[in-house]
Amino acid sequence: MENNLEKEFEKQGGIGKAKIGLAVCAVLVAVLVVSSVWLYTRNENLQNQIDSLISDYDSLVSEHNDYIADHQFTDEQYYSAIFSYYYVFPAEQKFGVYDLEDELTGLEWIKPYEEGVFDCSEMSAYLEWYLENEGWNAIIIAGDSPFGSGYHAWLLVETSTDQYMPVESTNIEIVWWDDPYFDNYWIYDYEFETIDDALAYSETEFDWWK
Repeated sequence: MENNLEKEFEKQGGIGKAKIGLAVCAVLVAVLVVSSVWLYTRNENLQNQIDSLISDYDSLVSEHNDYIADHQFTDEQYYSAIFSYYYVFPAEQKFGVYDLEDELTGLEWIKPYEEGVFDCSEMSAYLEWYLENEGWNAIIIAGDSPFGSGYHAWLLVETSTDQYMPVESTNIEIVWWDDPYFDNYWIYDYEFETIDDALAYSETEFDWWK
C-alpha cells in the first residue's frame, strides 16, 4: 500500500515539475515576443525620425540654393560683407619712423617664404592687416621689384602726415633712406588701401588666410 502511494506522489510530482517548466517556457516566449515587438516599434520610430531629419535637411538645402540663386552680389559687395570686421582701427593713428621700427622689431614669419603660395604678396597683405590693427596706416604696393628681381609687393607706411616709408614684407624691415634702391620703392604699378582693393585686383595673390 505504501509503495503504491509513494509511486502516486512521485507521478504527481513529475507532472507538477513538467507544468512549471512549461509555464516558465511560456513566460520566456511571451517576454521574447514583447521584446521583439518593442524593438521593432522603436526601430521604426527611429527610422521615421531619421527620414524626417533628412527631409528637413533637403528642404533647407533647397531653400538655401534658391536664396543664393535669387540674390546675386557683386564682388565688391561680397568682399565687403566678408571683411566687415577685418580691420579694428584704434582710436589714434600711430606715427614716427623709429616707432615703426620698434613696432616691427622682433616680428618674424612662422611660415617660410614659398613662391606662389605664401610669398611677398601674401606677406604684404598680412603685414598690412597687422599694422592697420596696431594703429598704422599701411598701403599694399605692387609693381616691378625695386632691386630687379621680377614682380614684387611691399608696403608704404605713413610715418608722419602724408609722409611714408617703404617696408619690405619678406624680411619685415623698413627700407632706409641710404638703401641703394630706396628711390625705386616709389615706382610701382598698383597701390591698395584695403584688402578689398587688393582682392578686386587678384583674388588669389593676397589671400594670406588660405
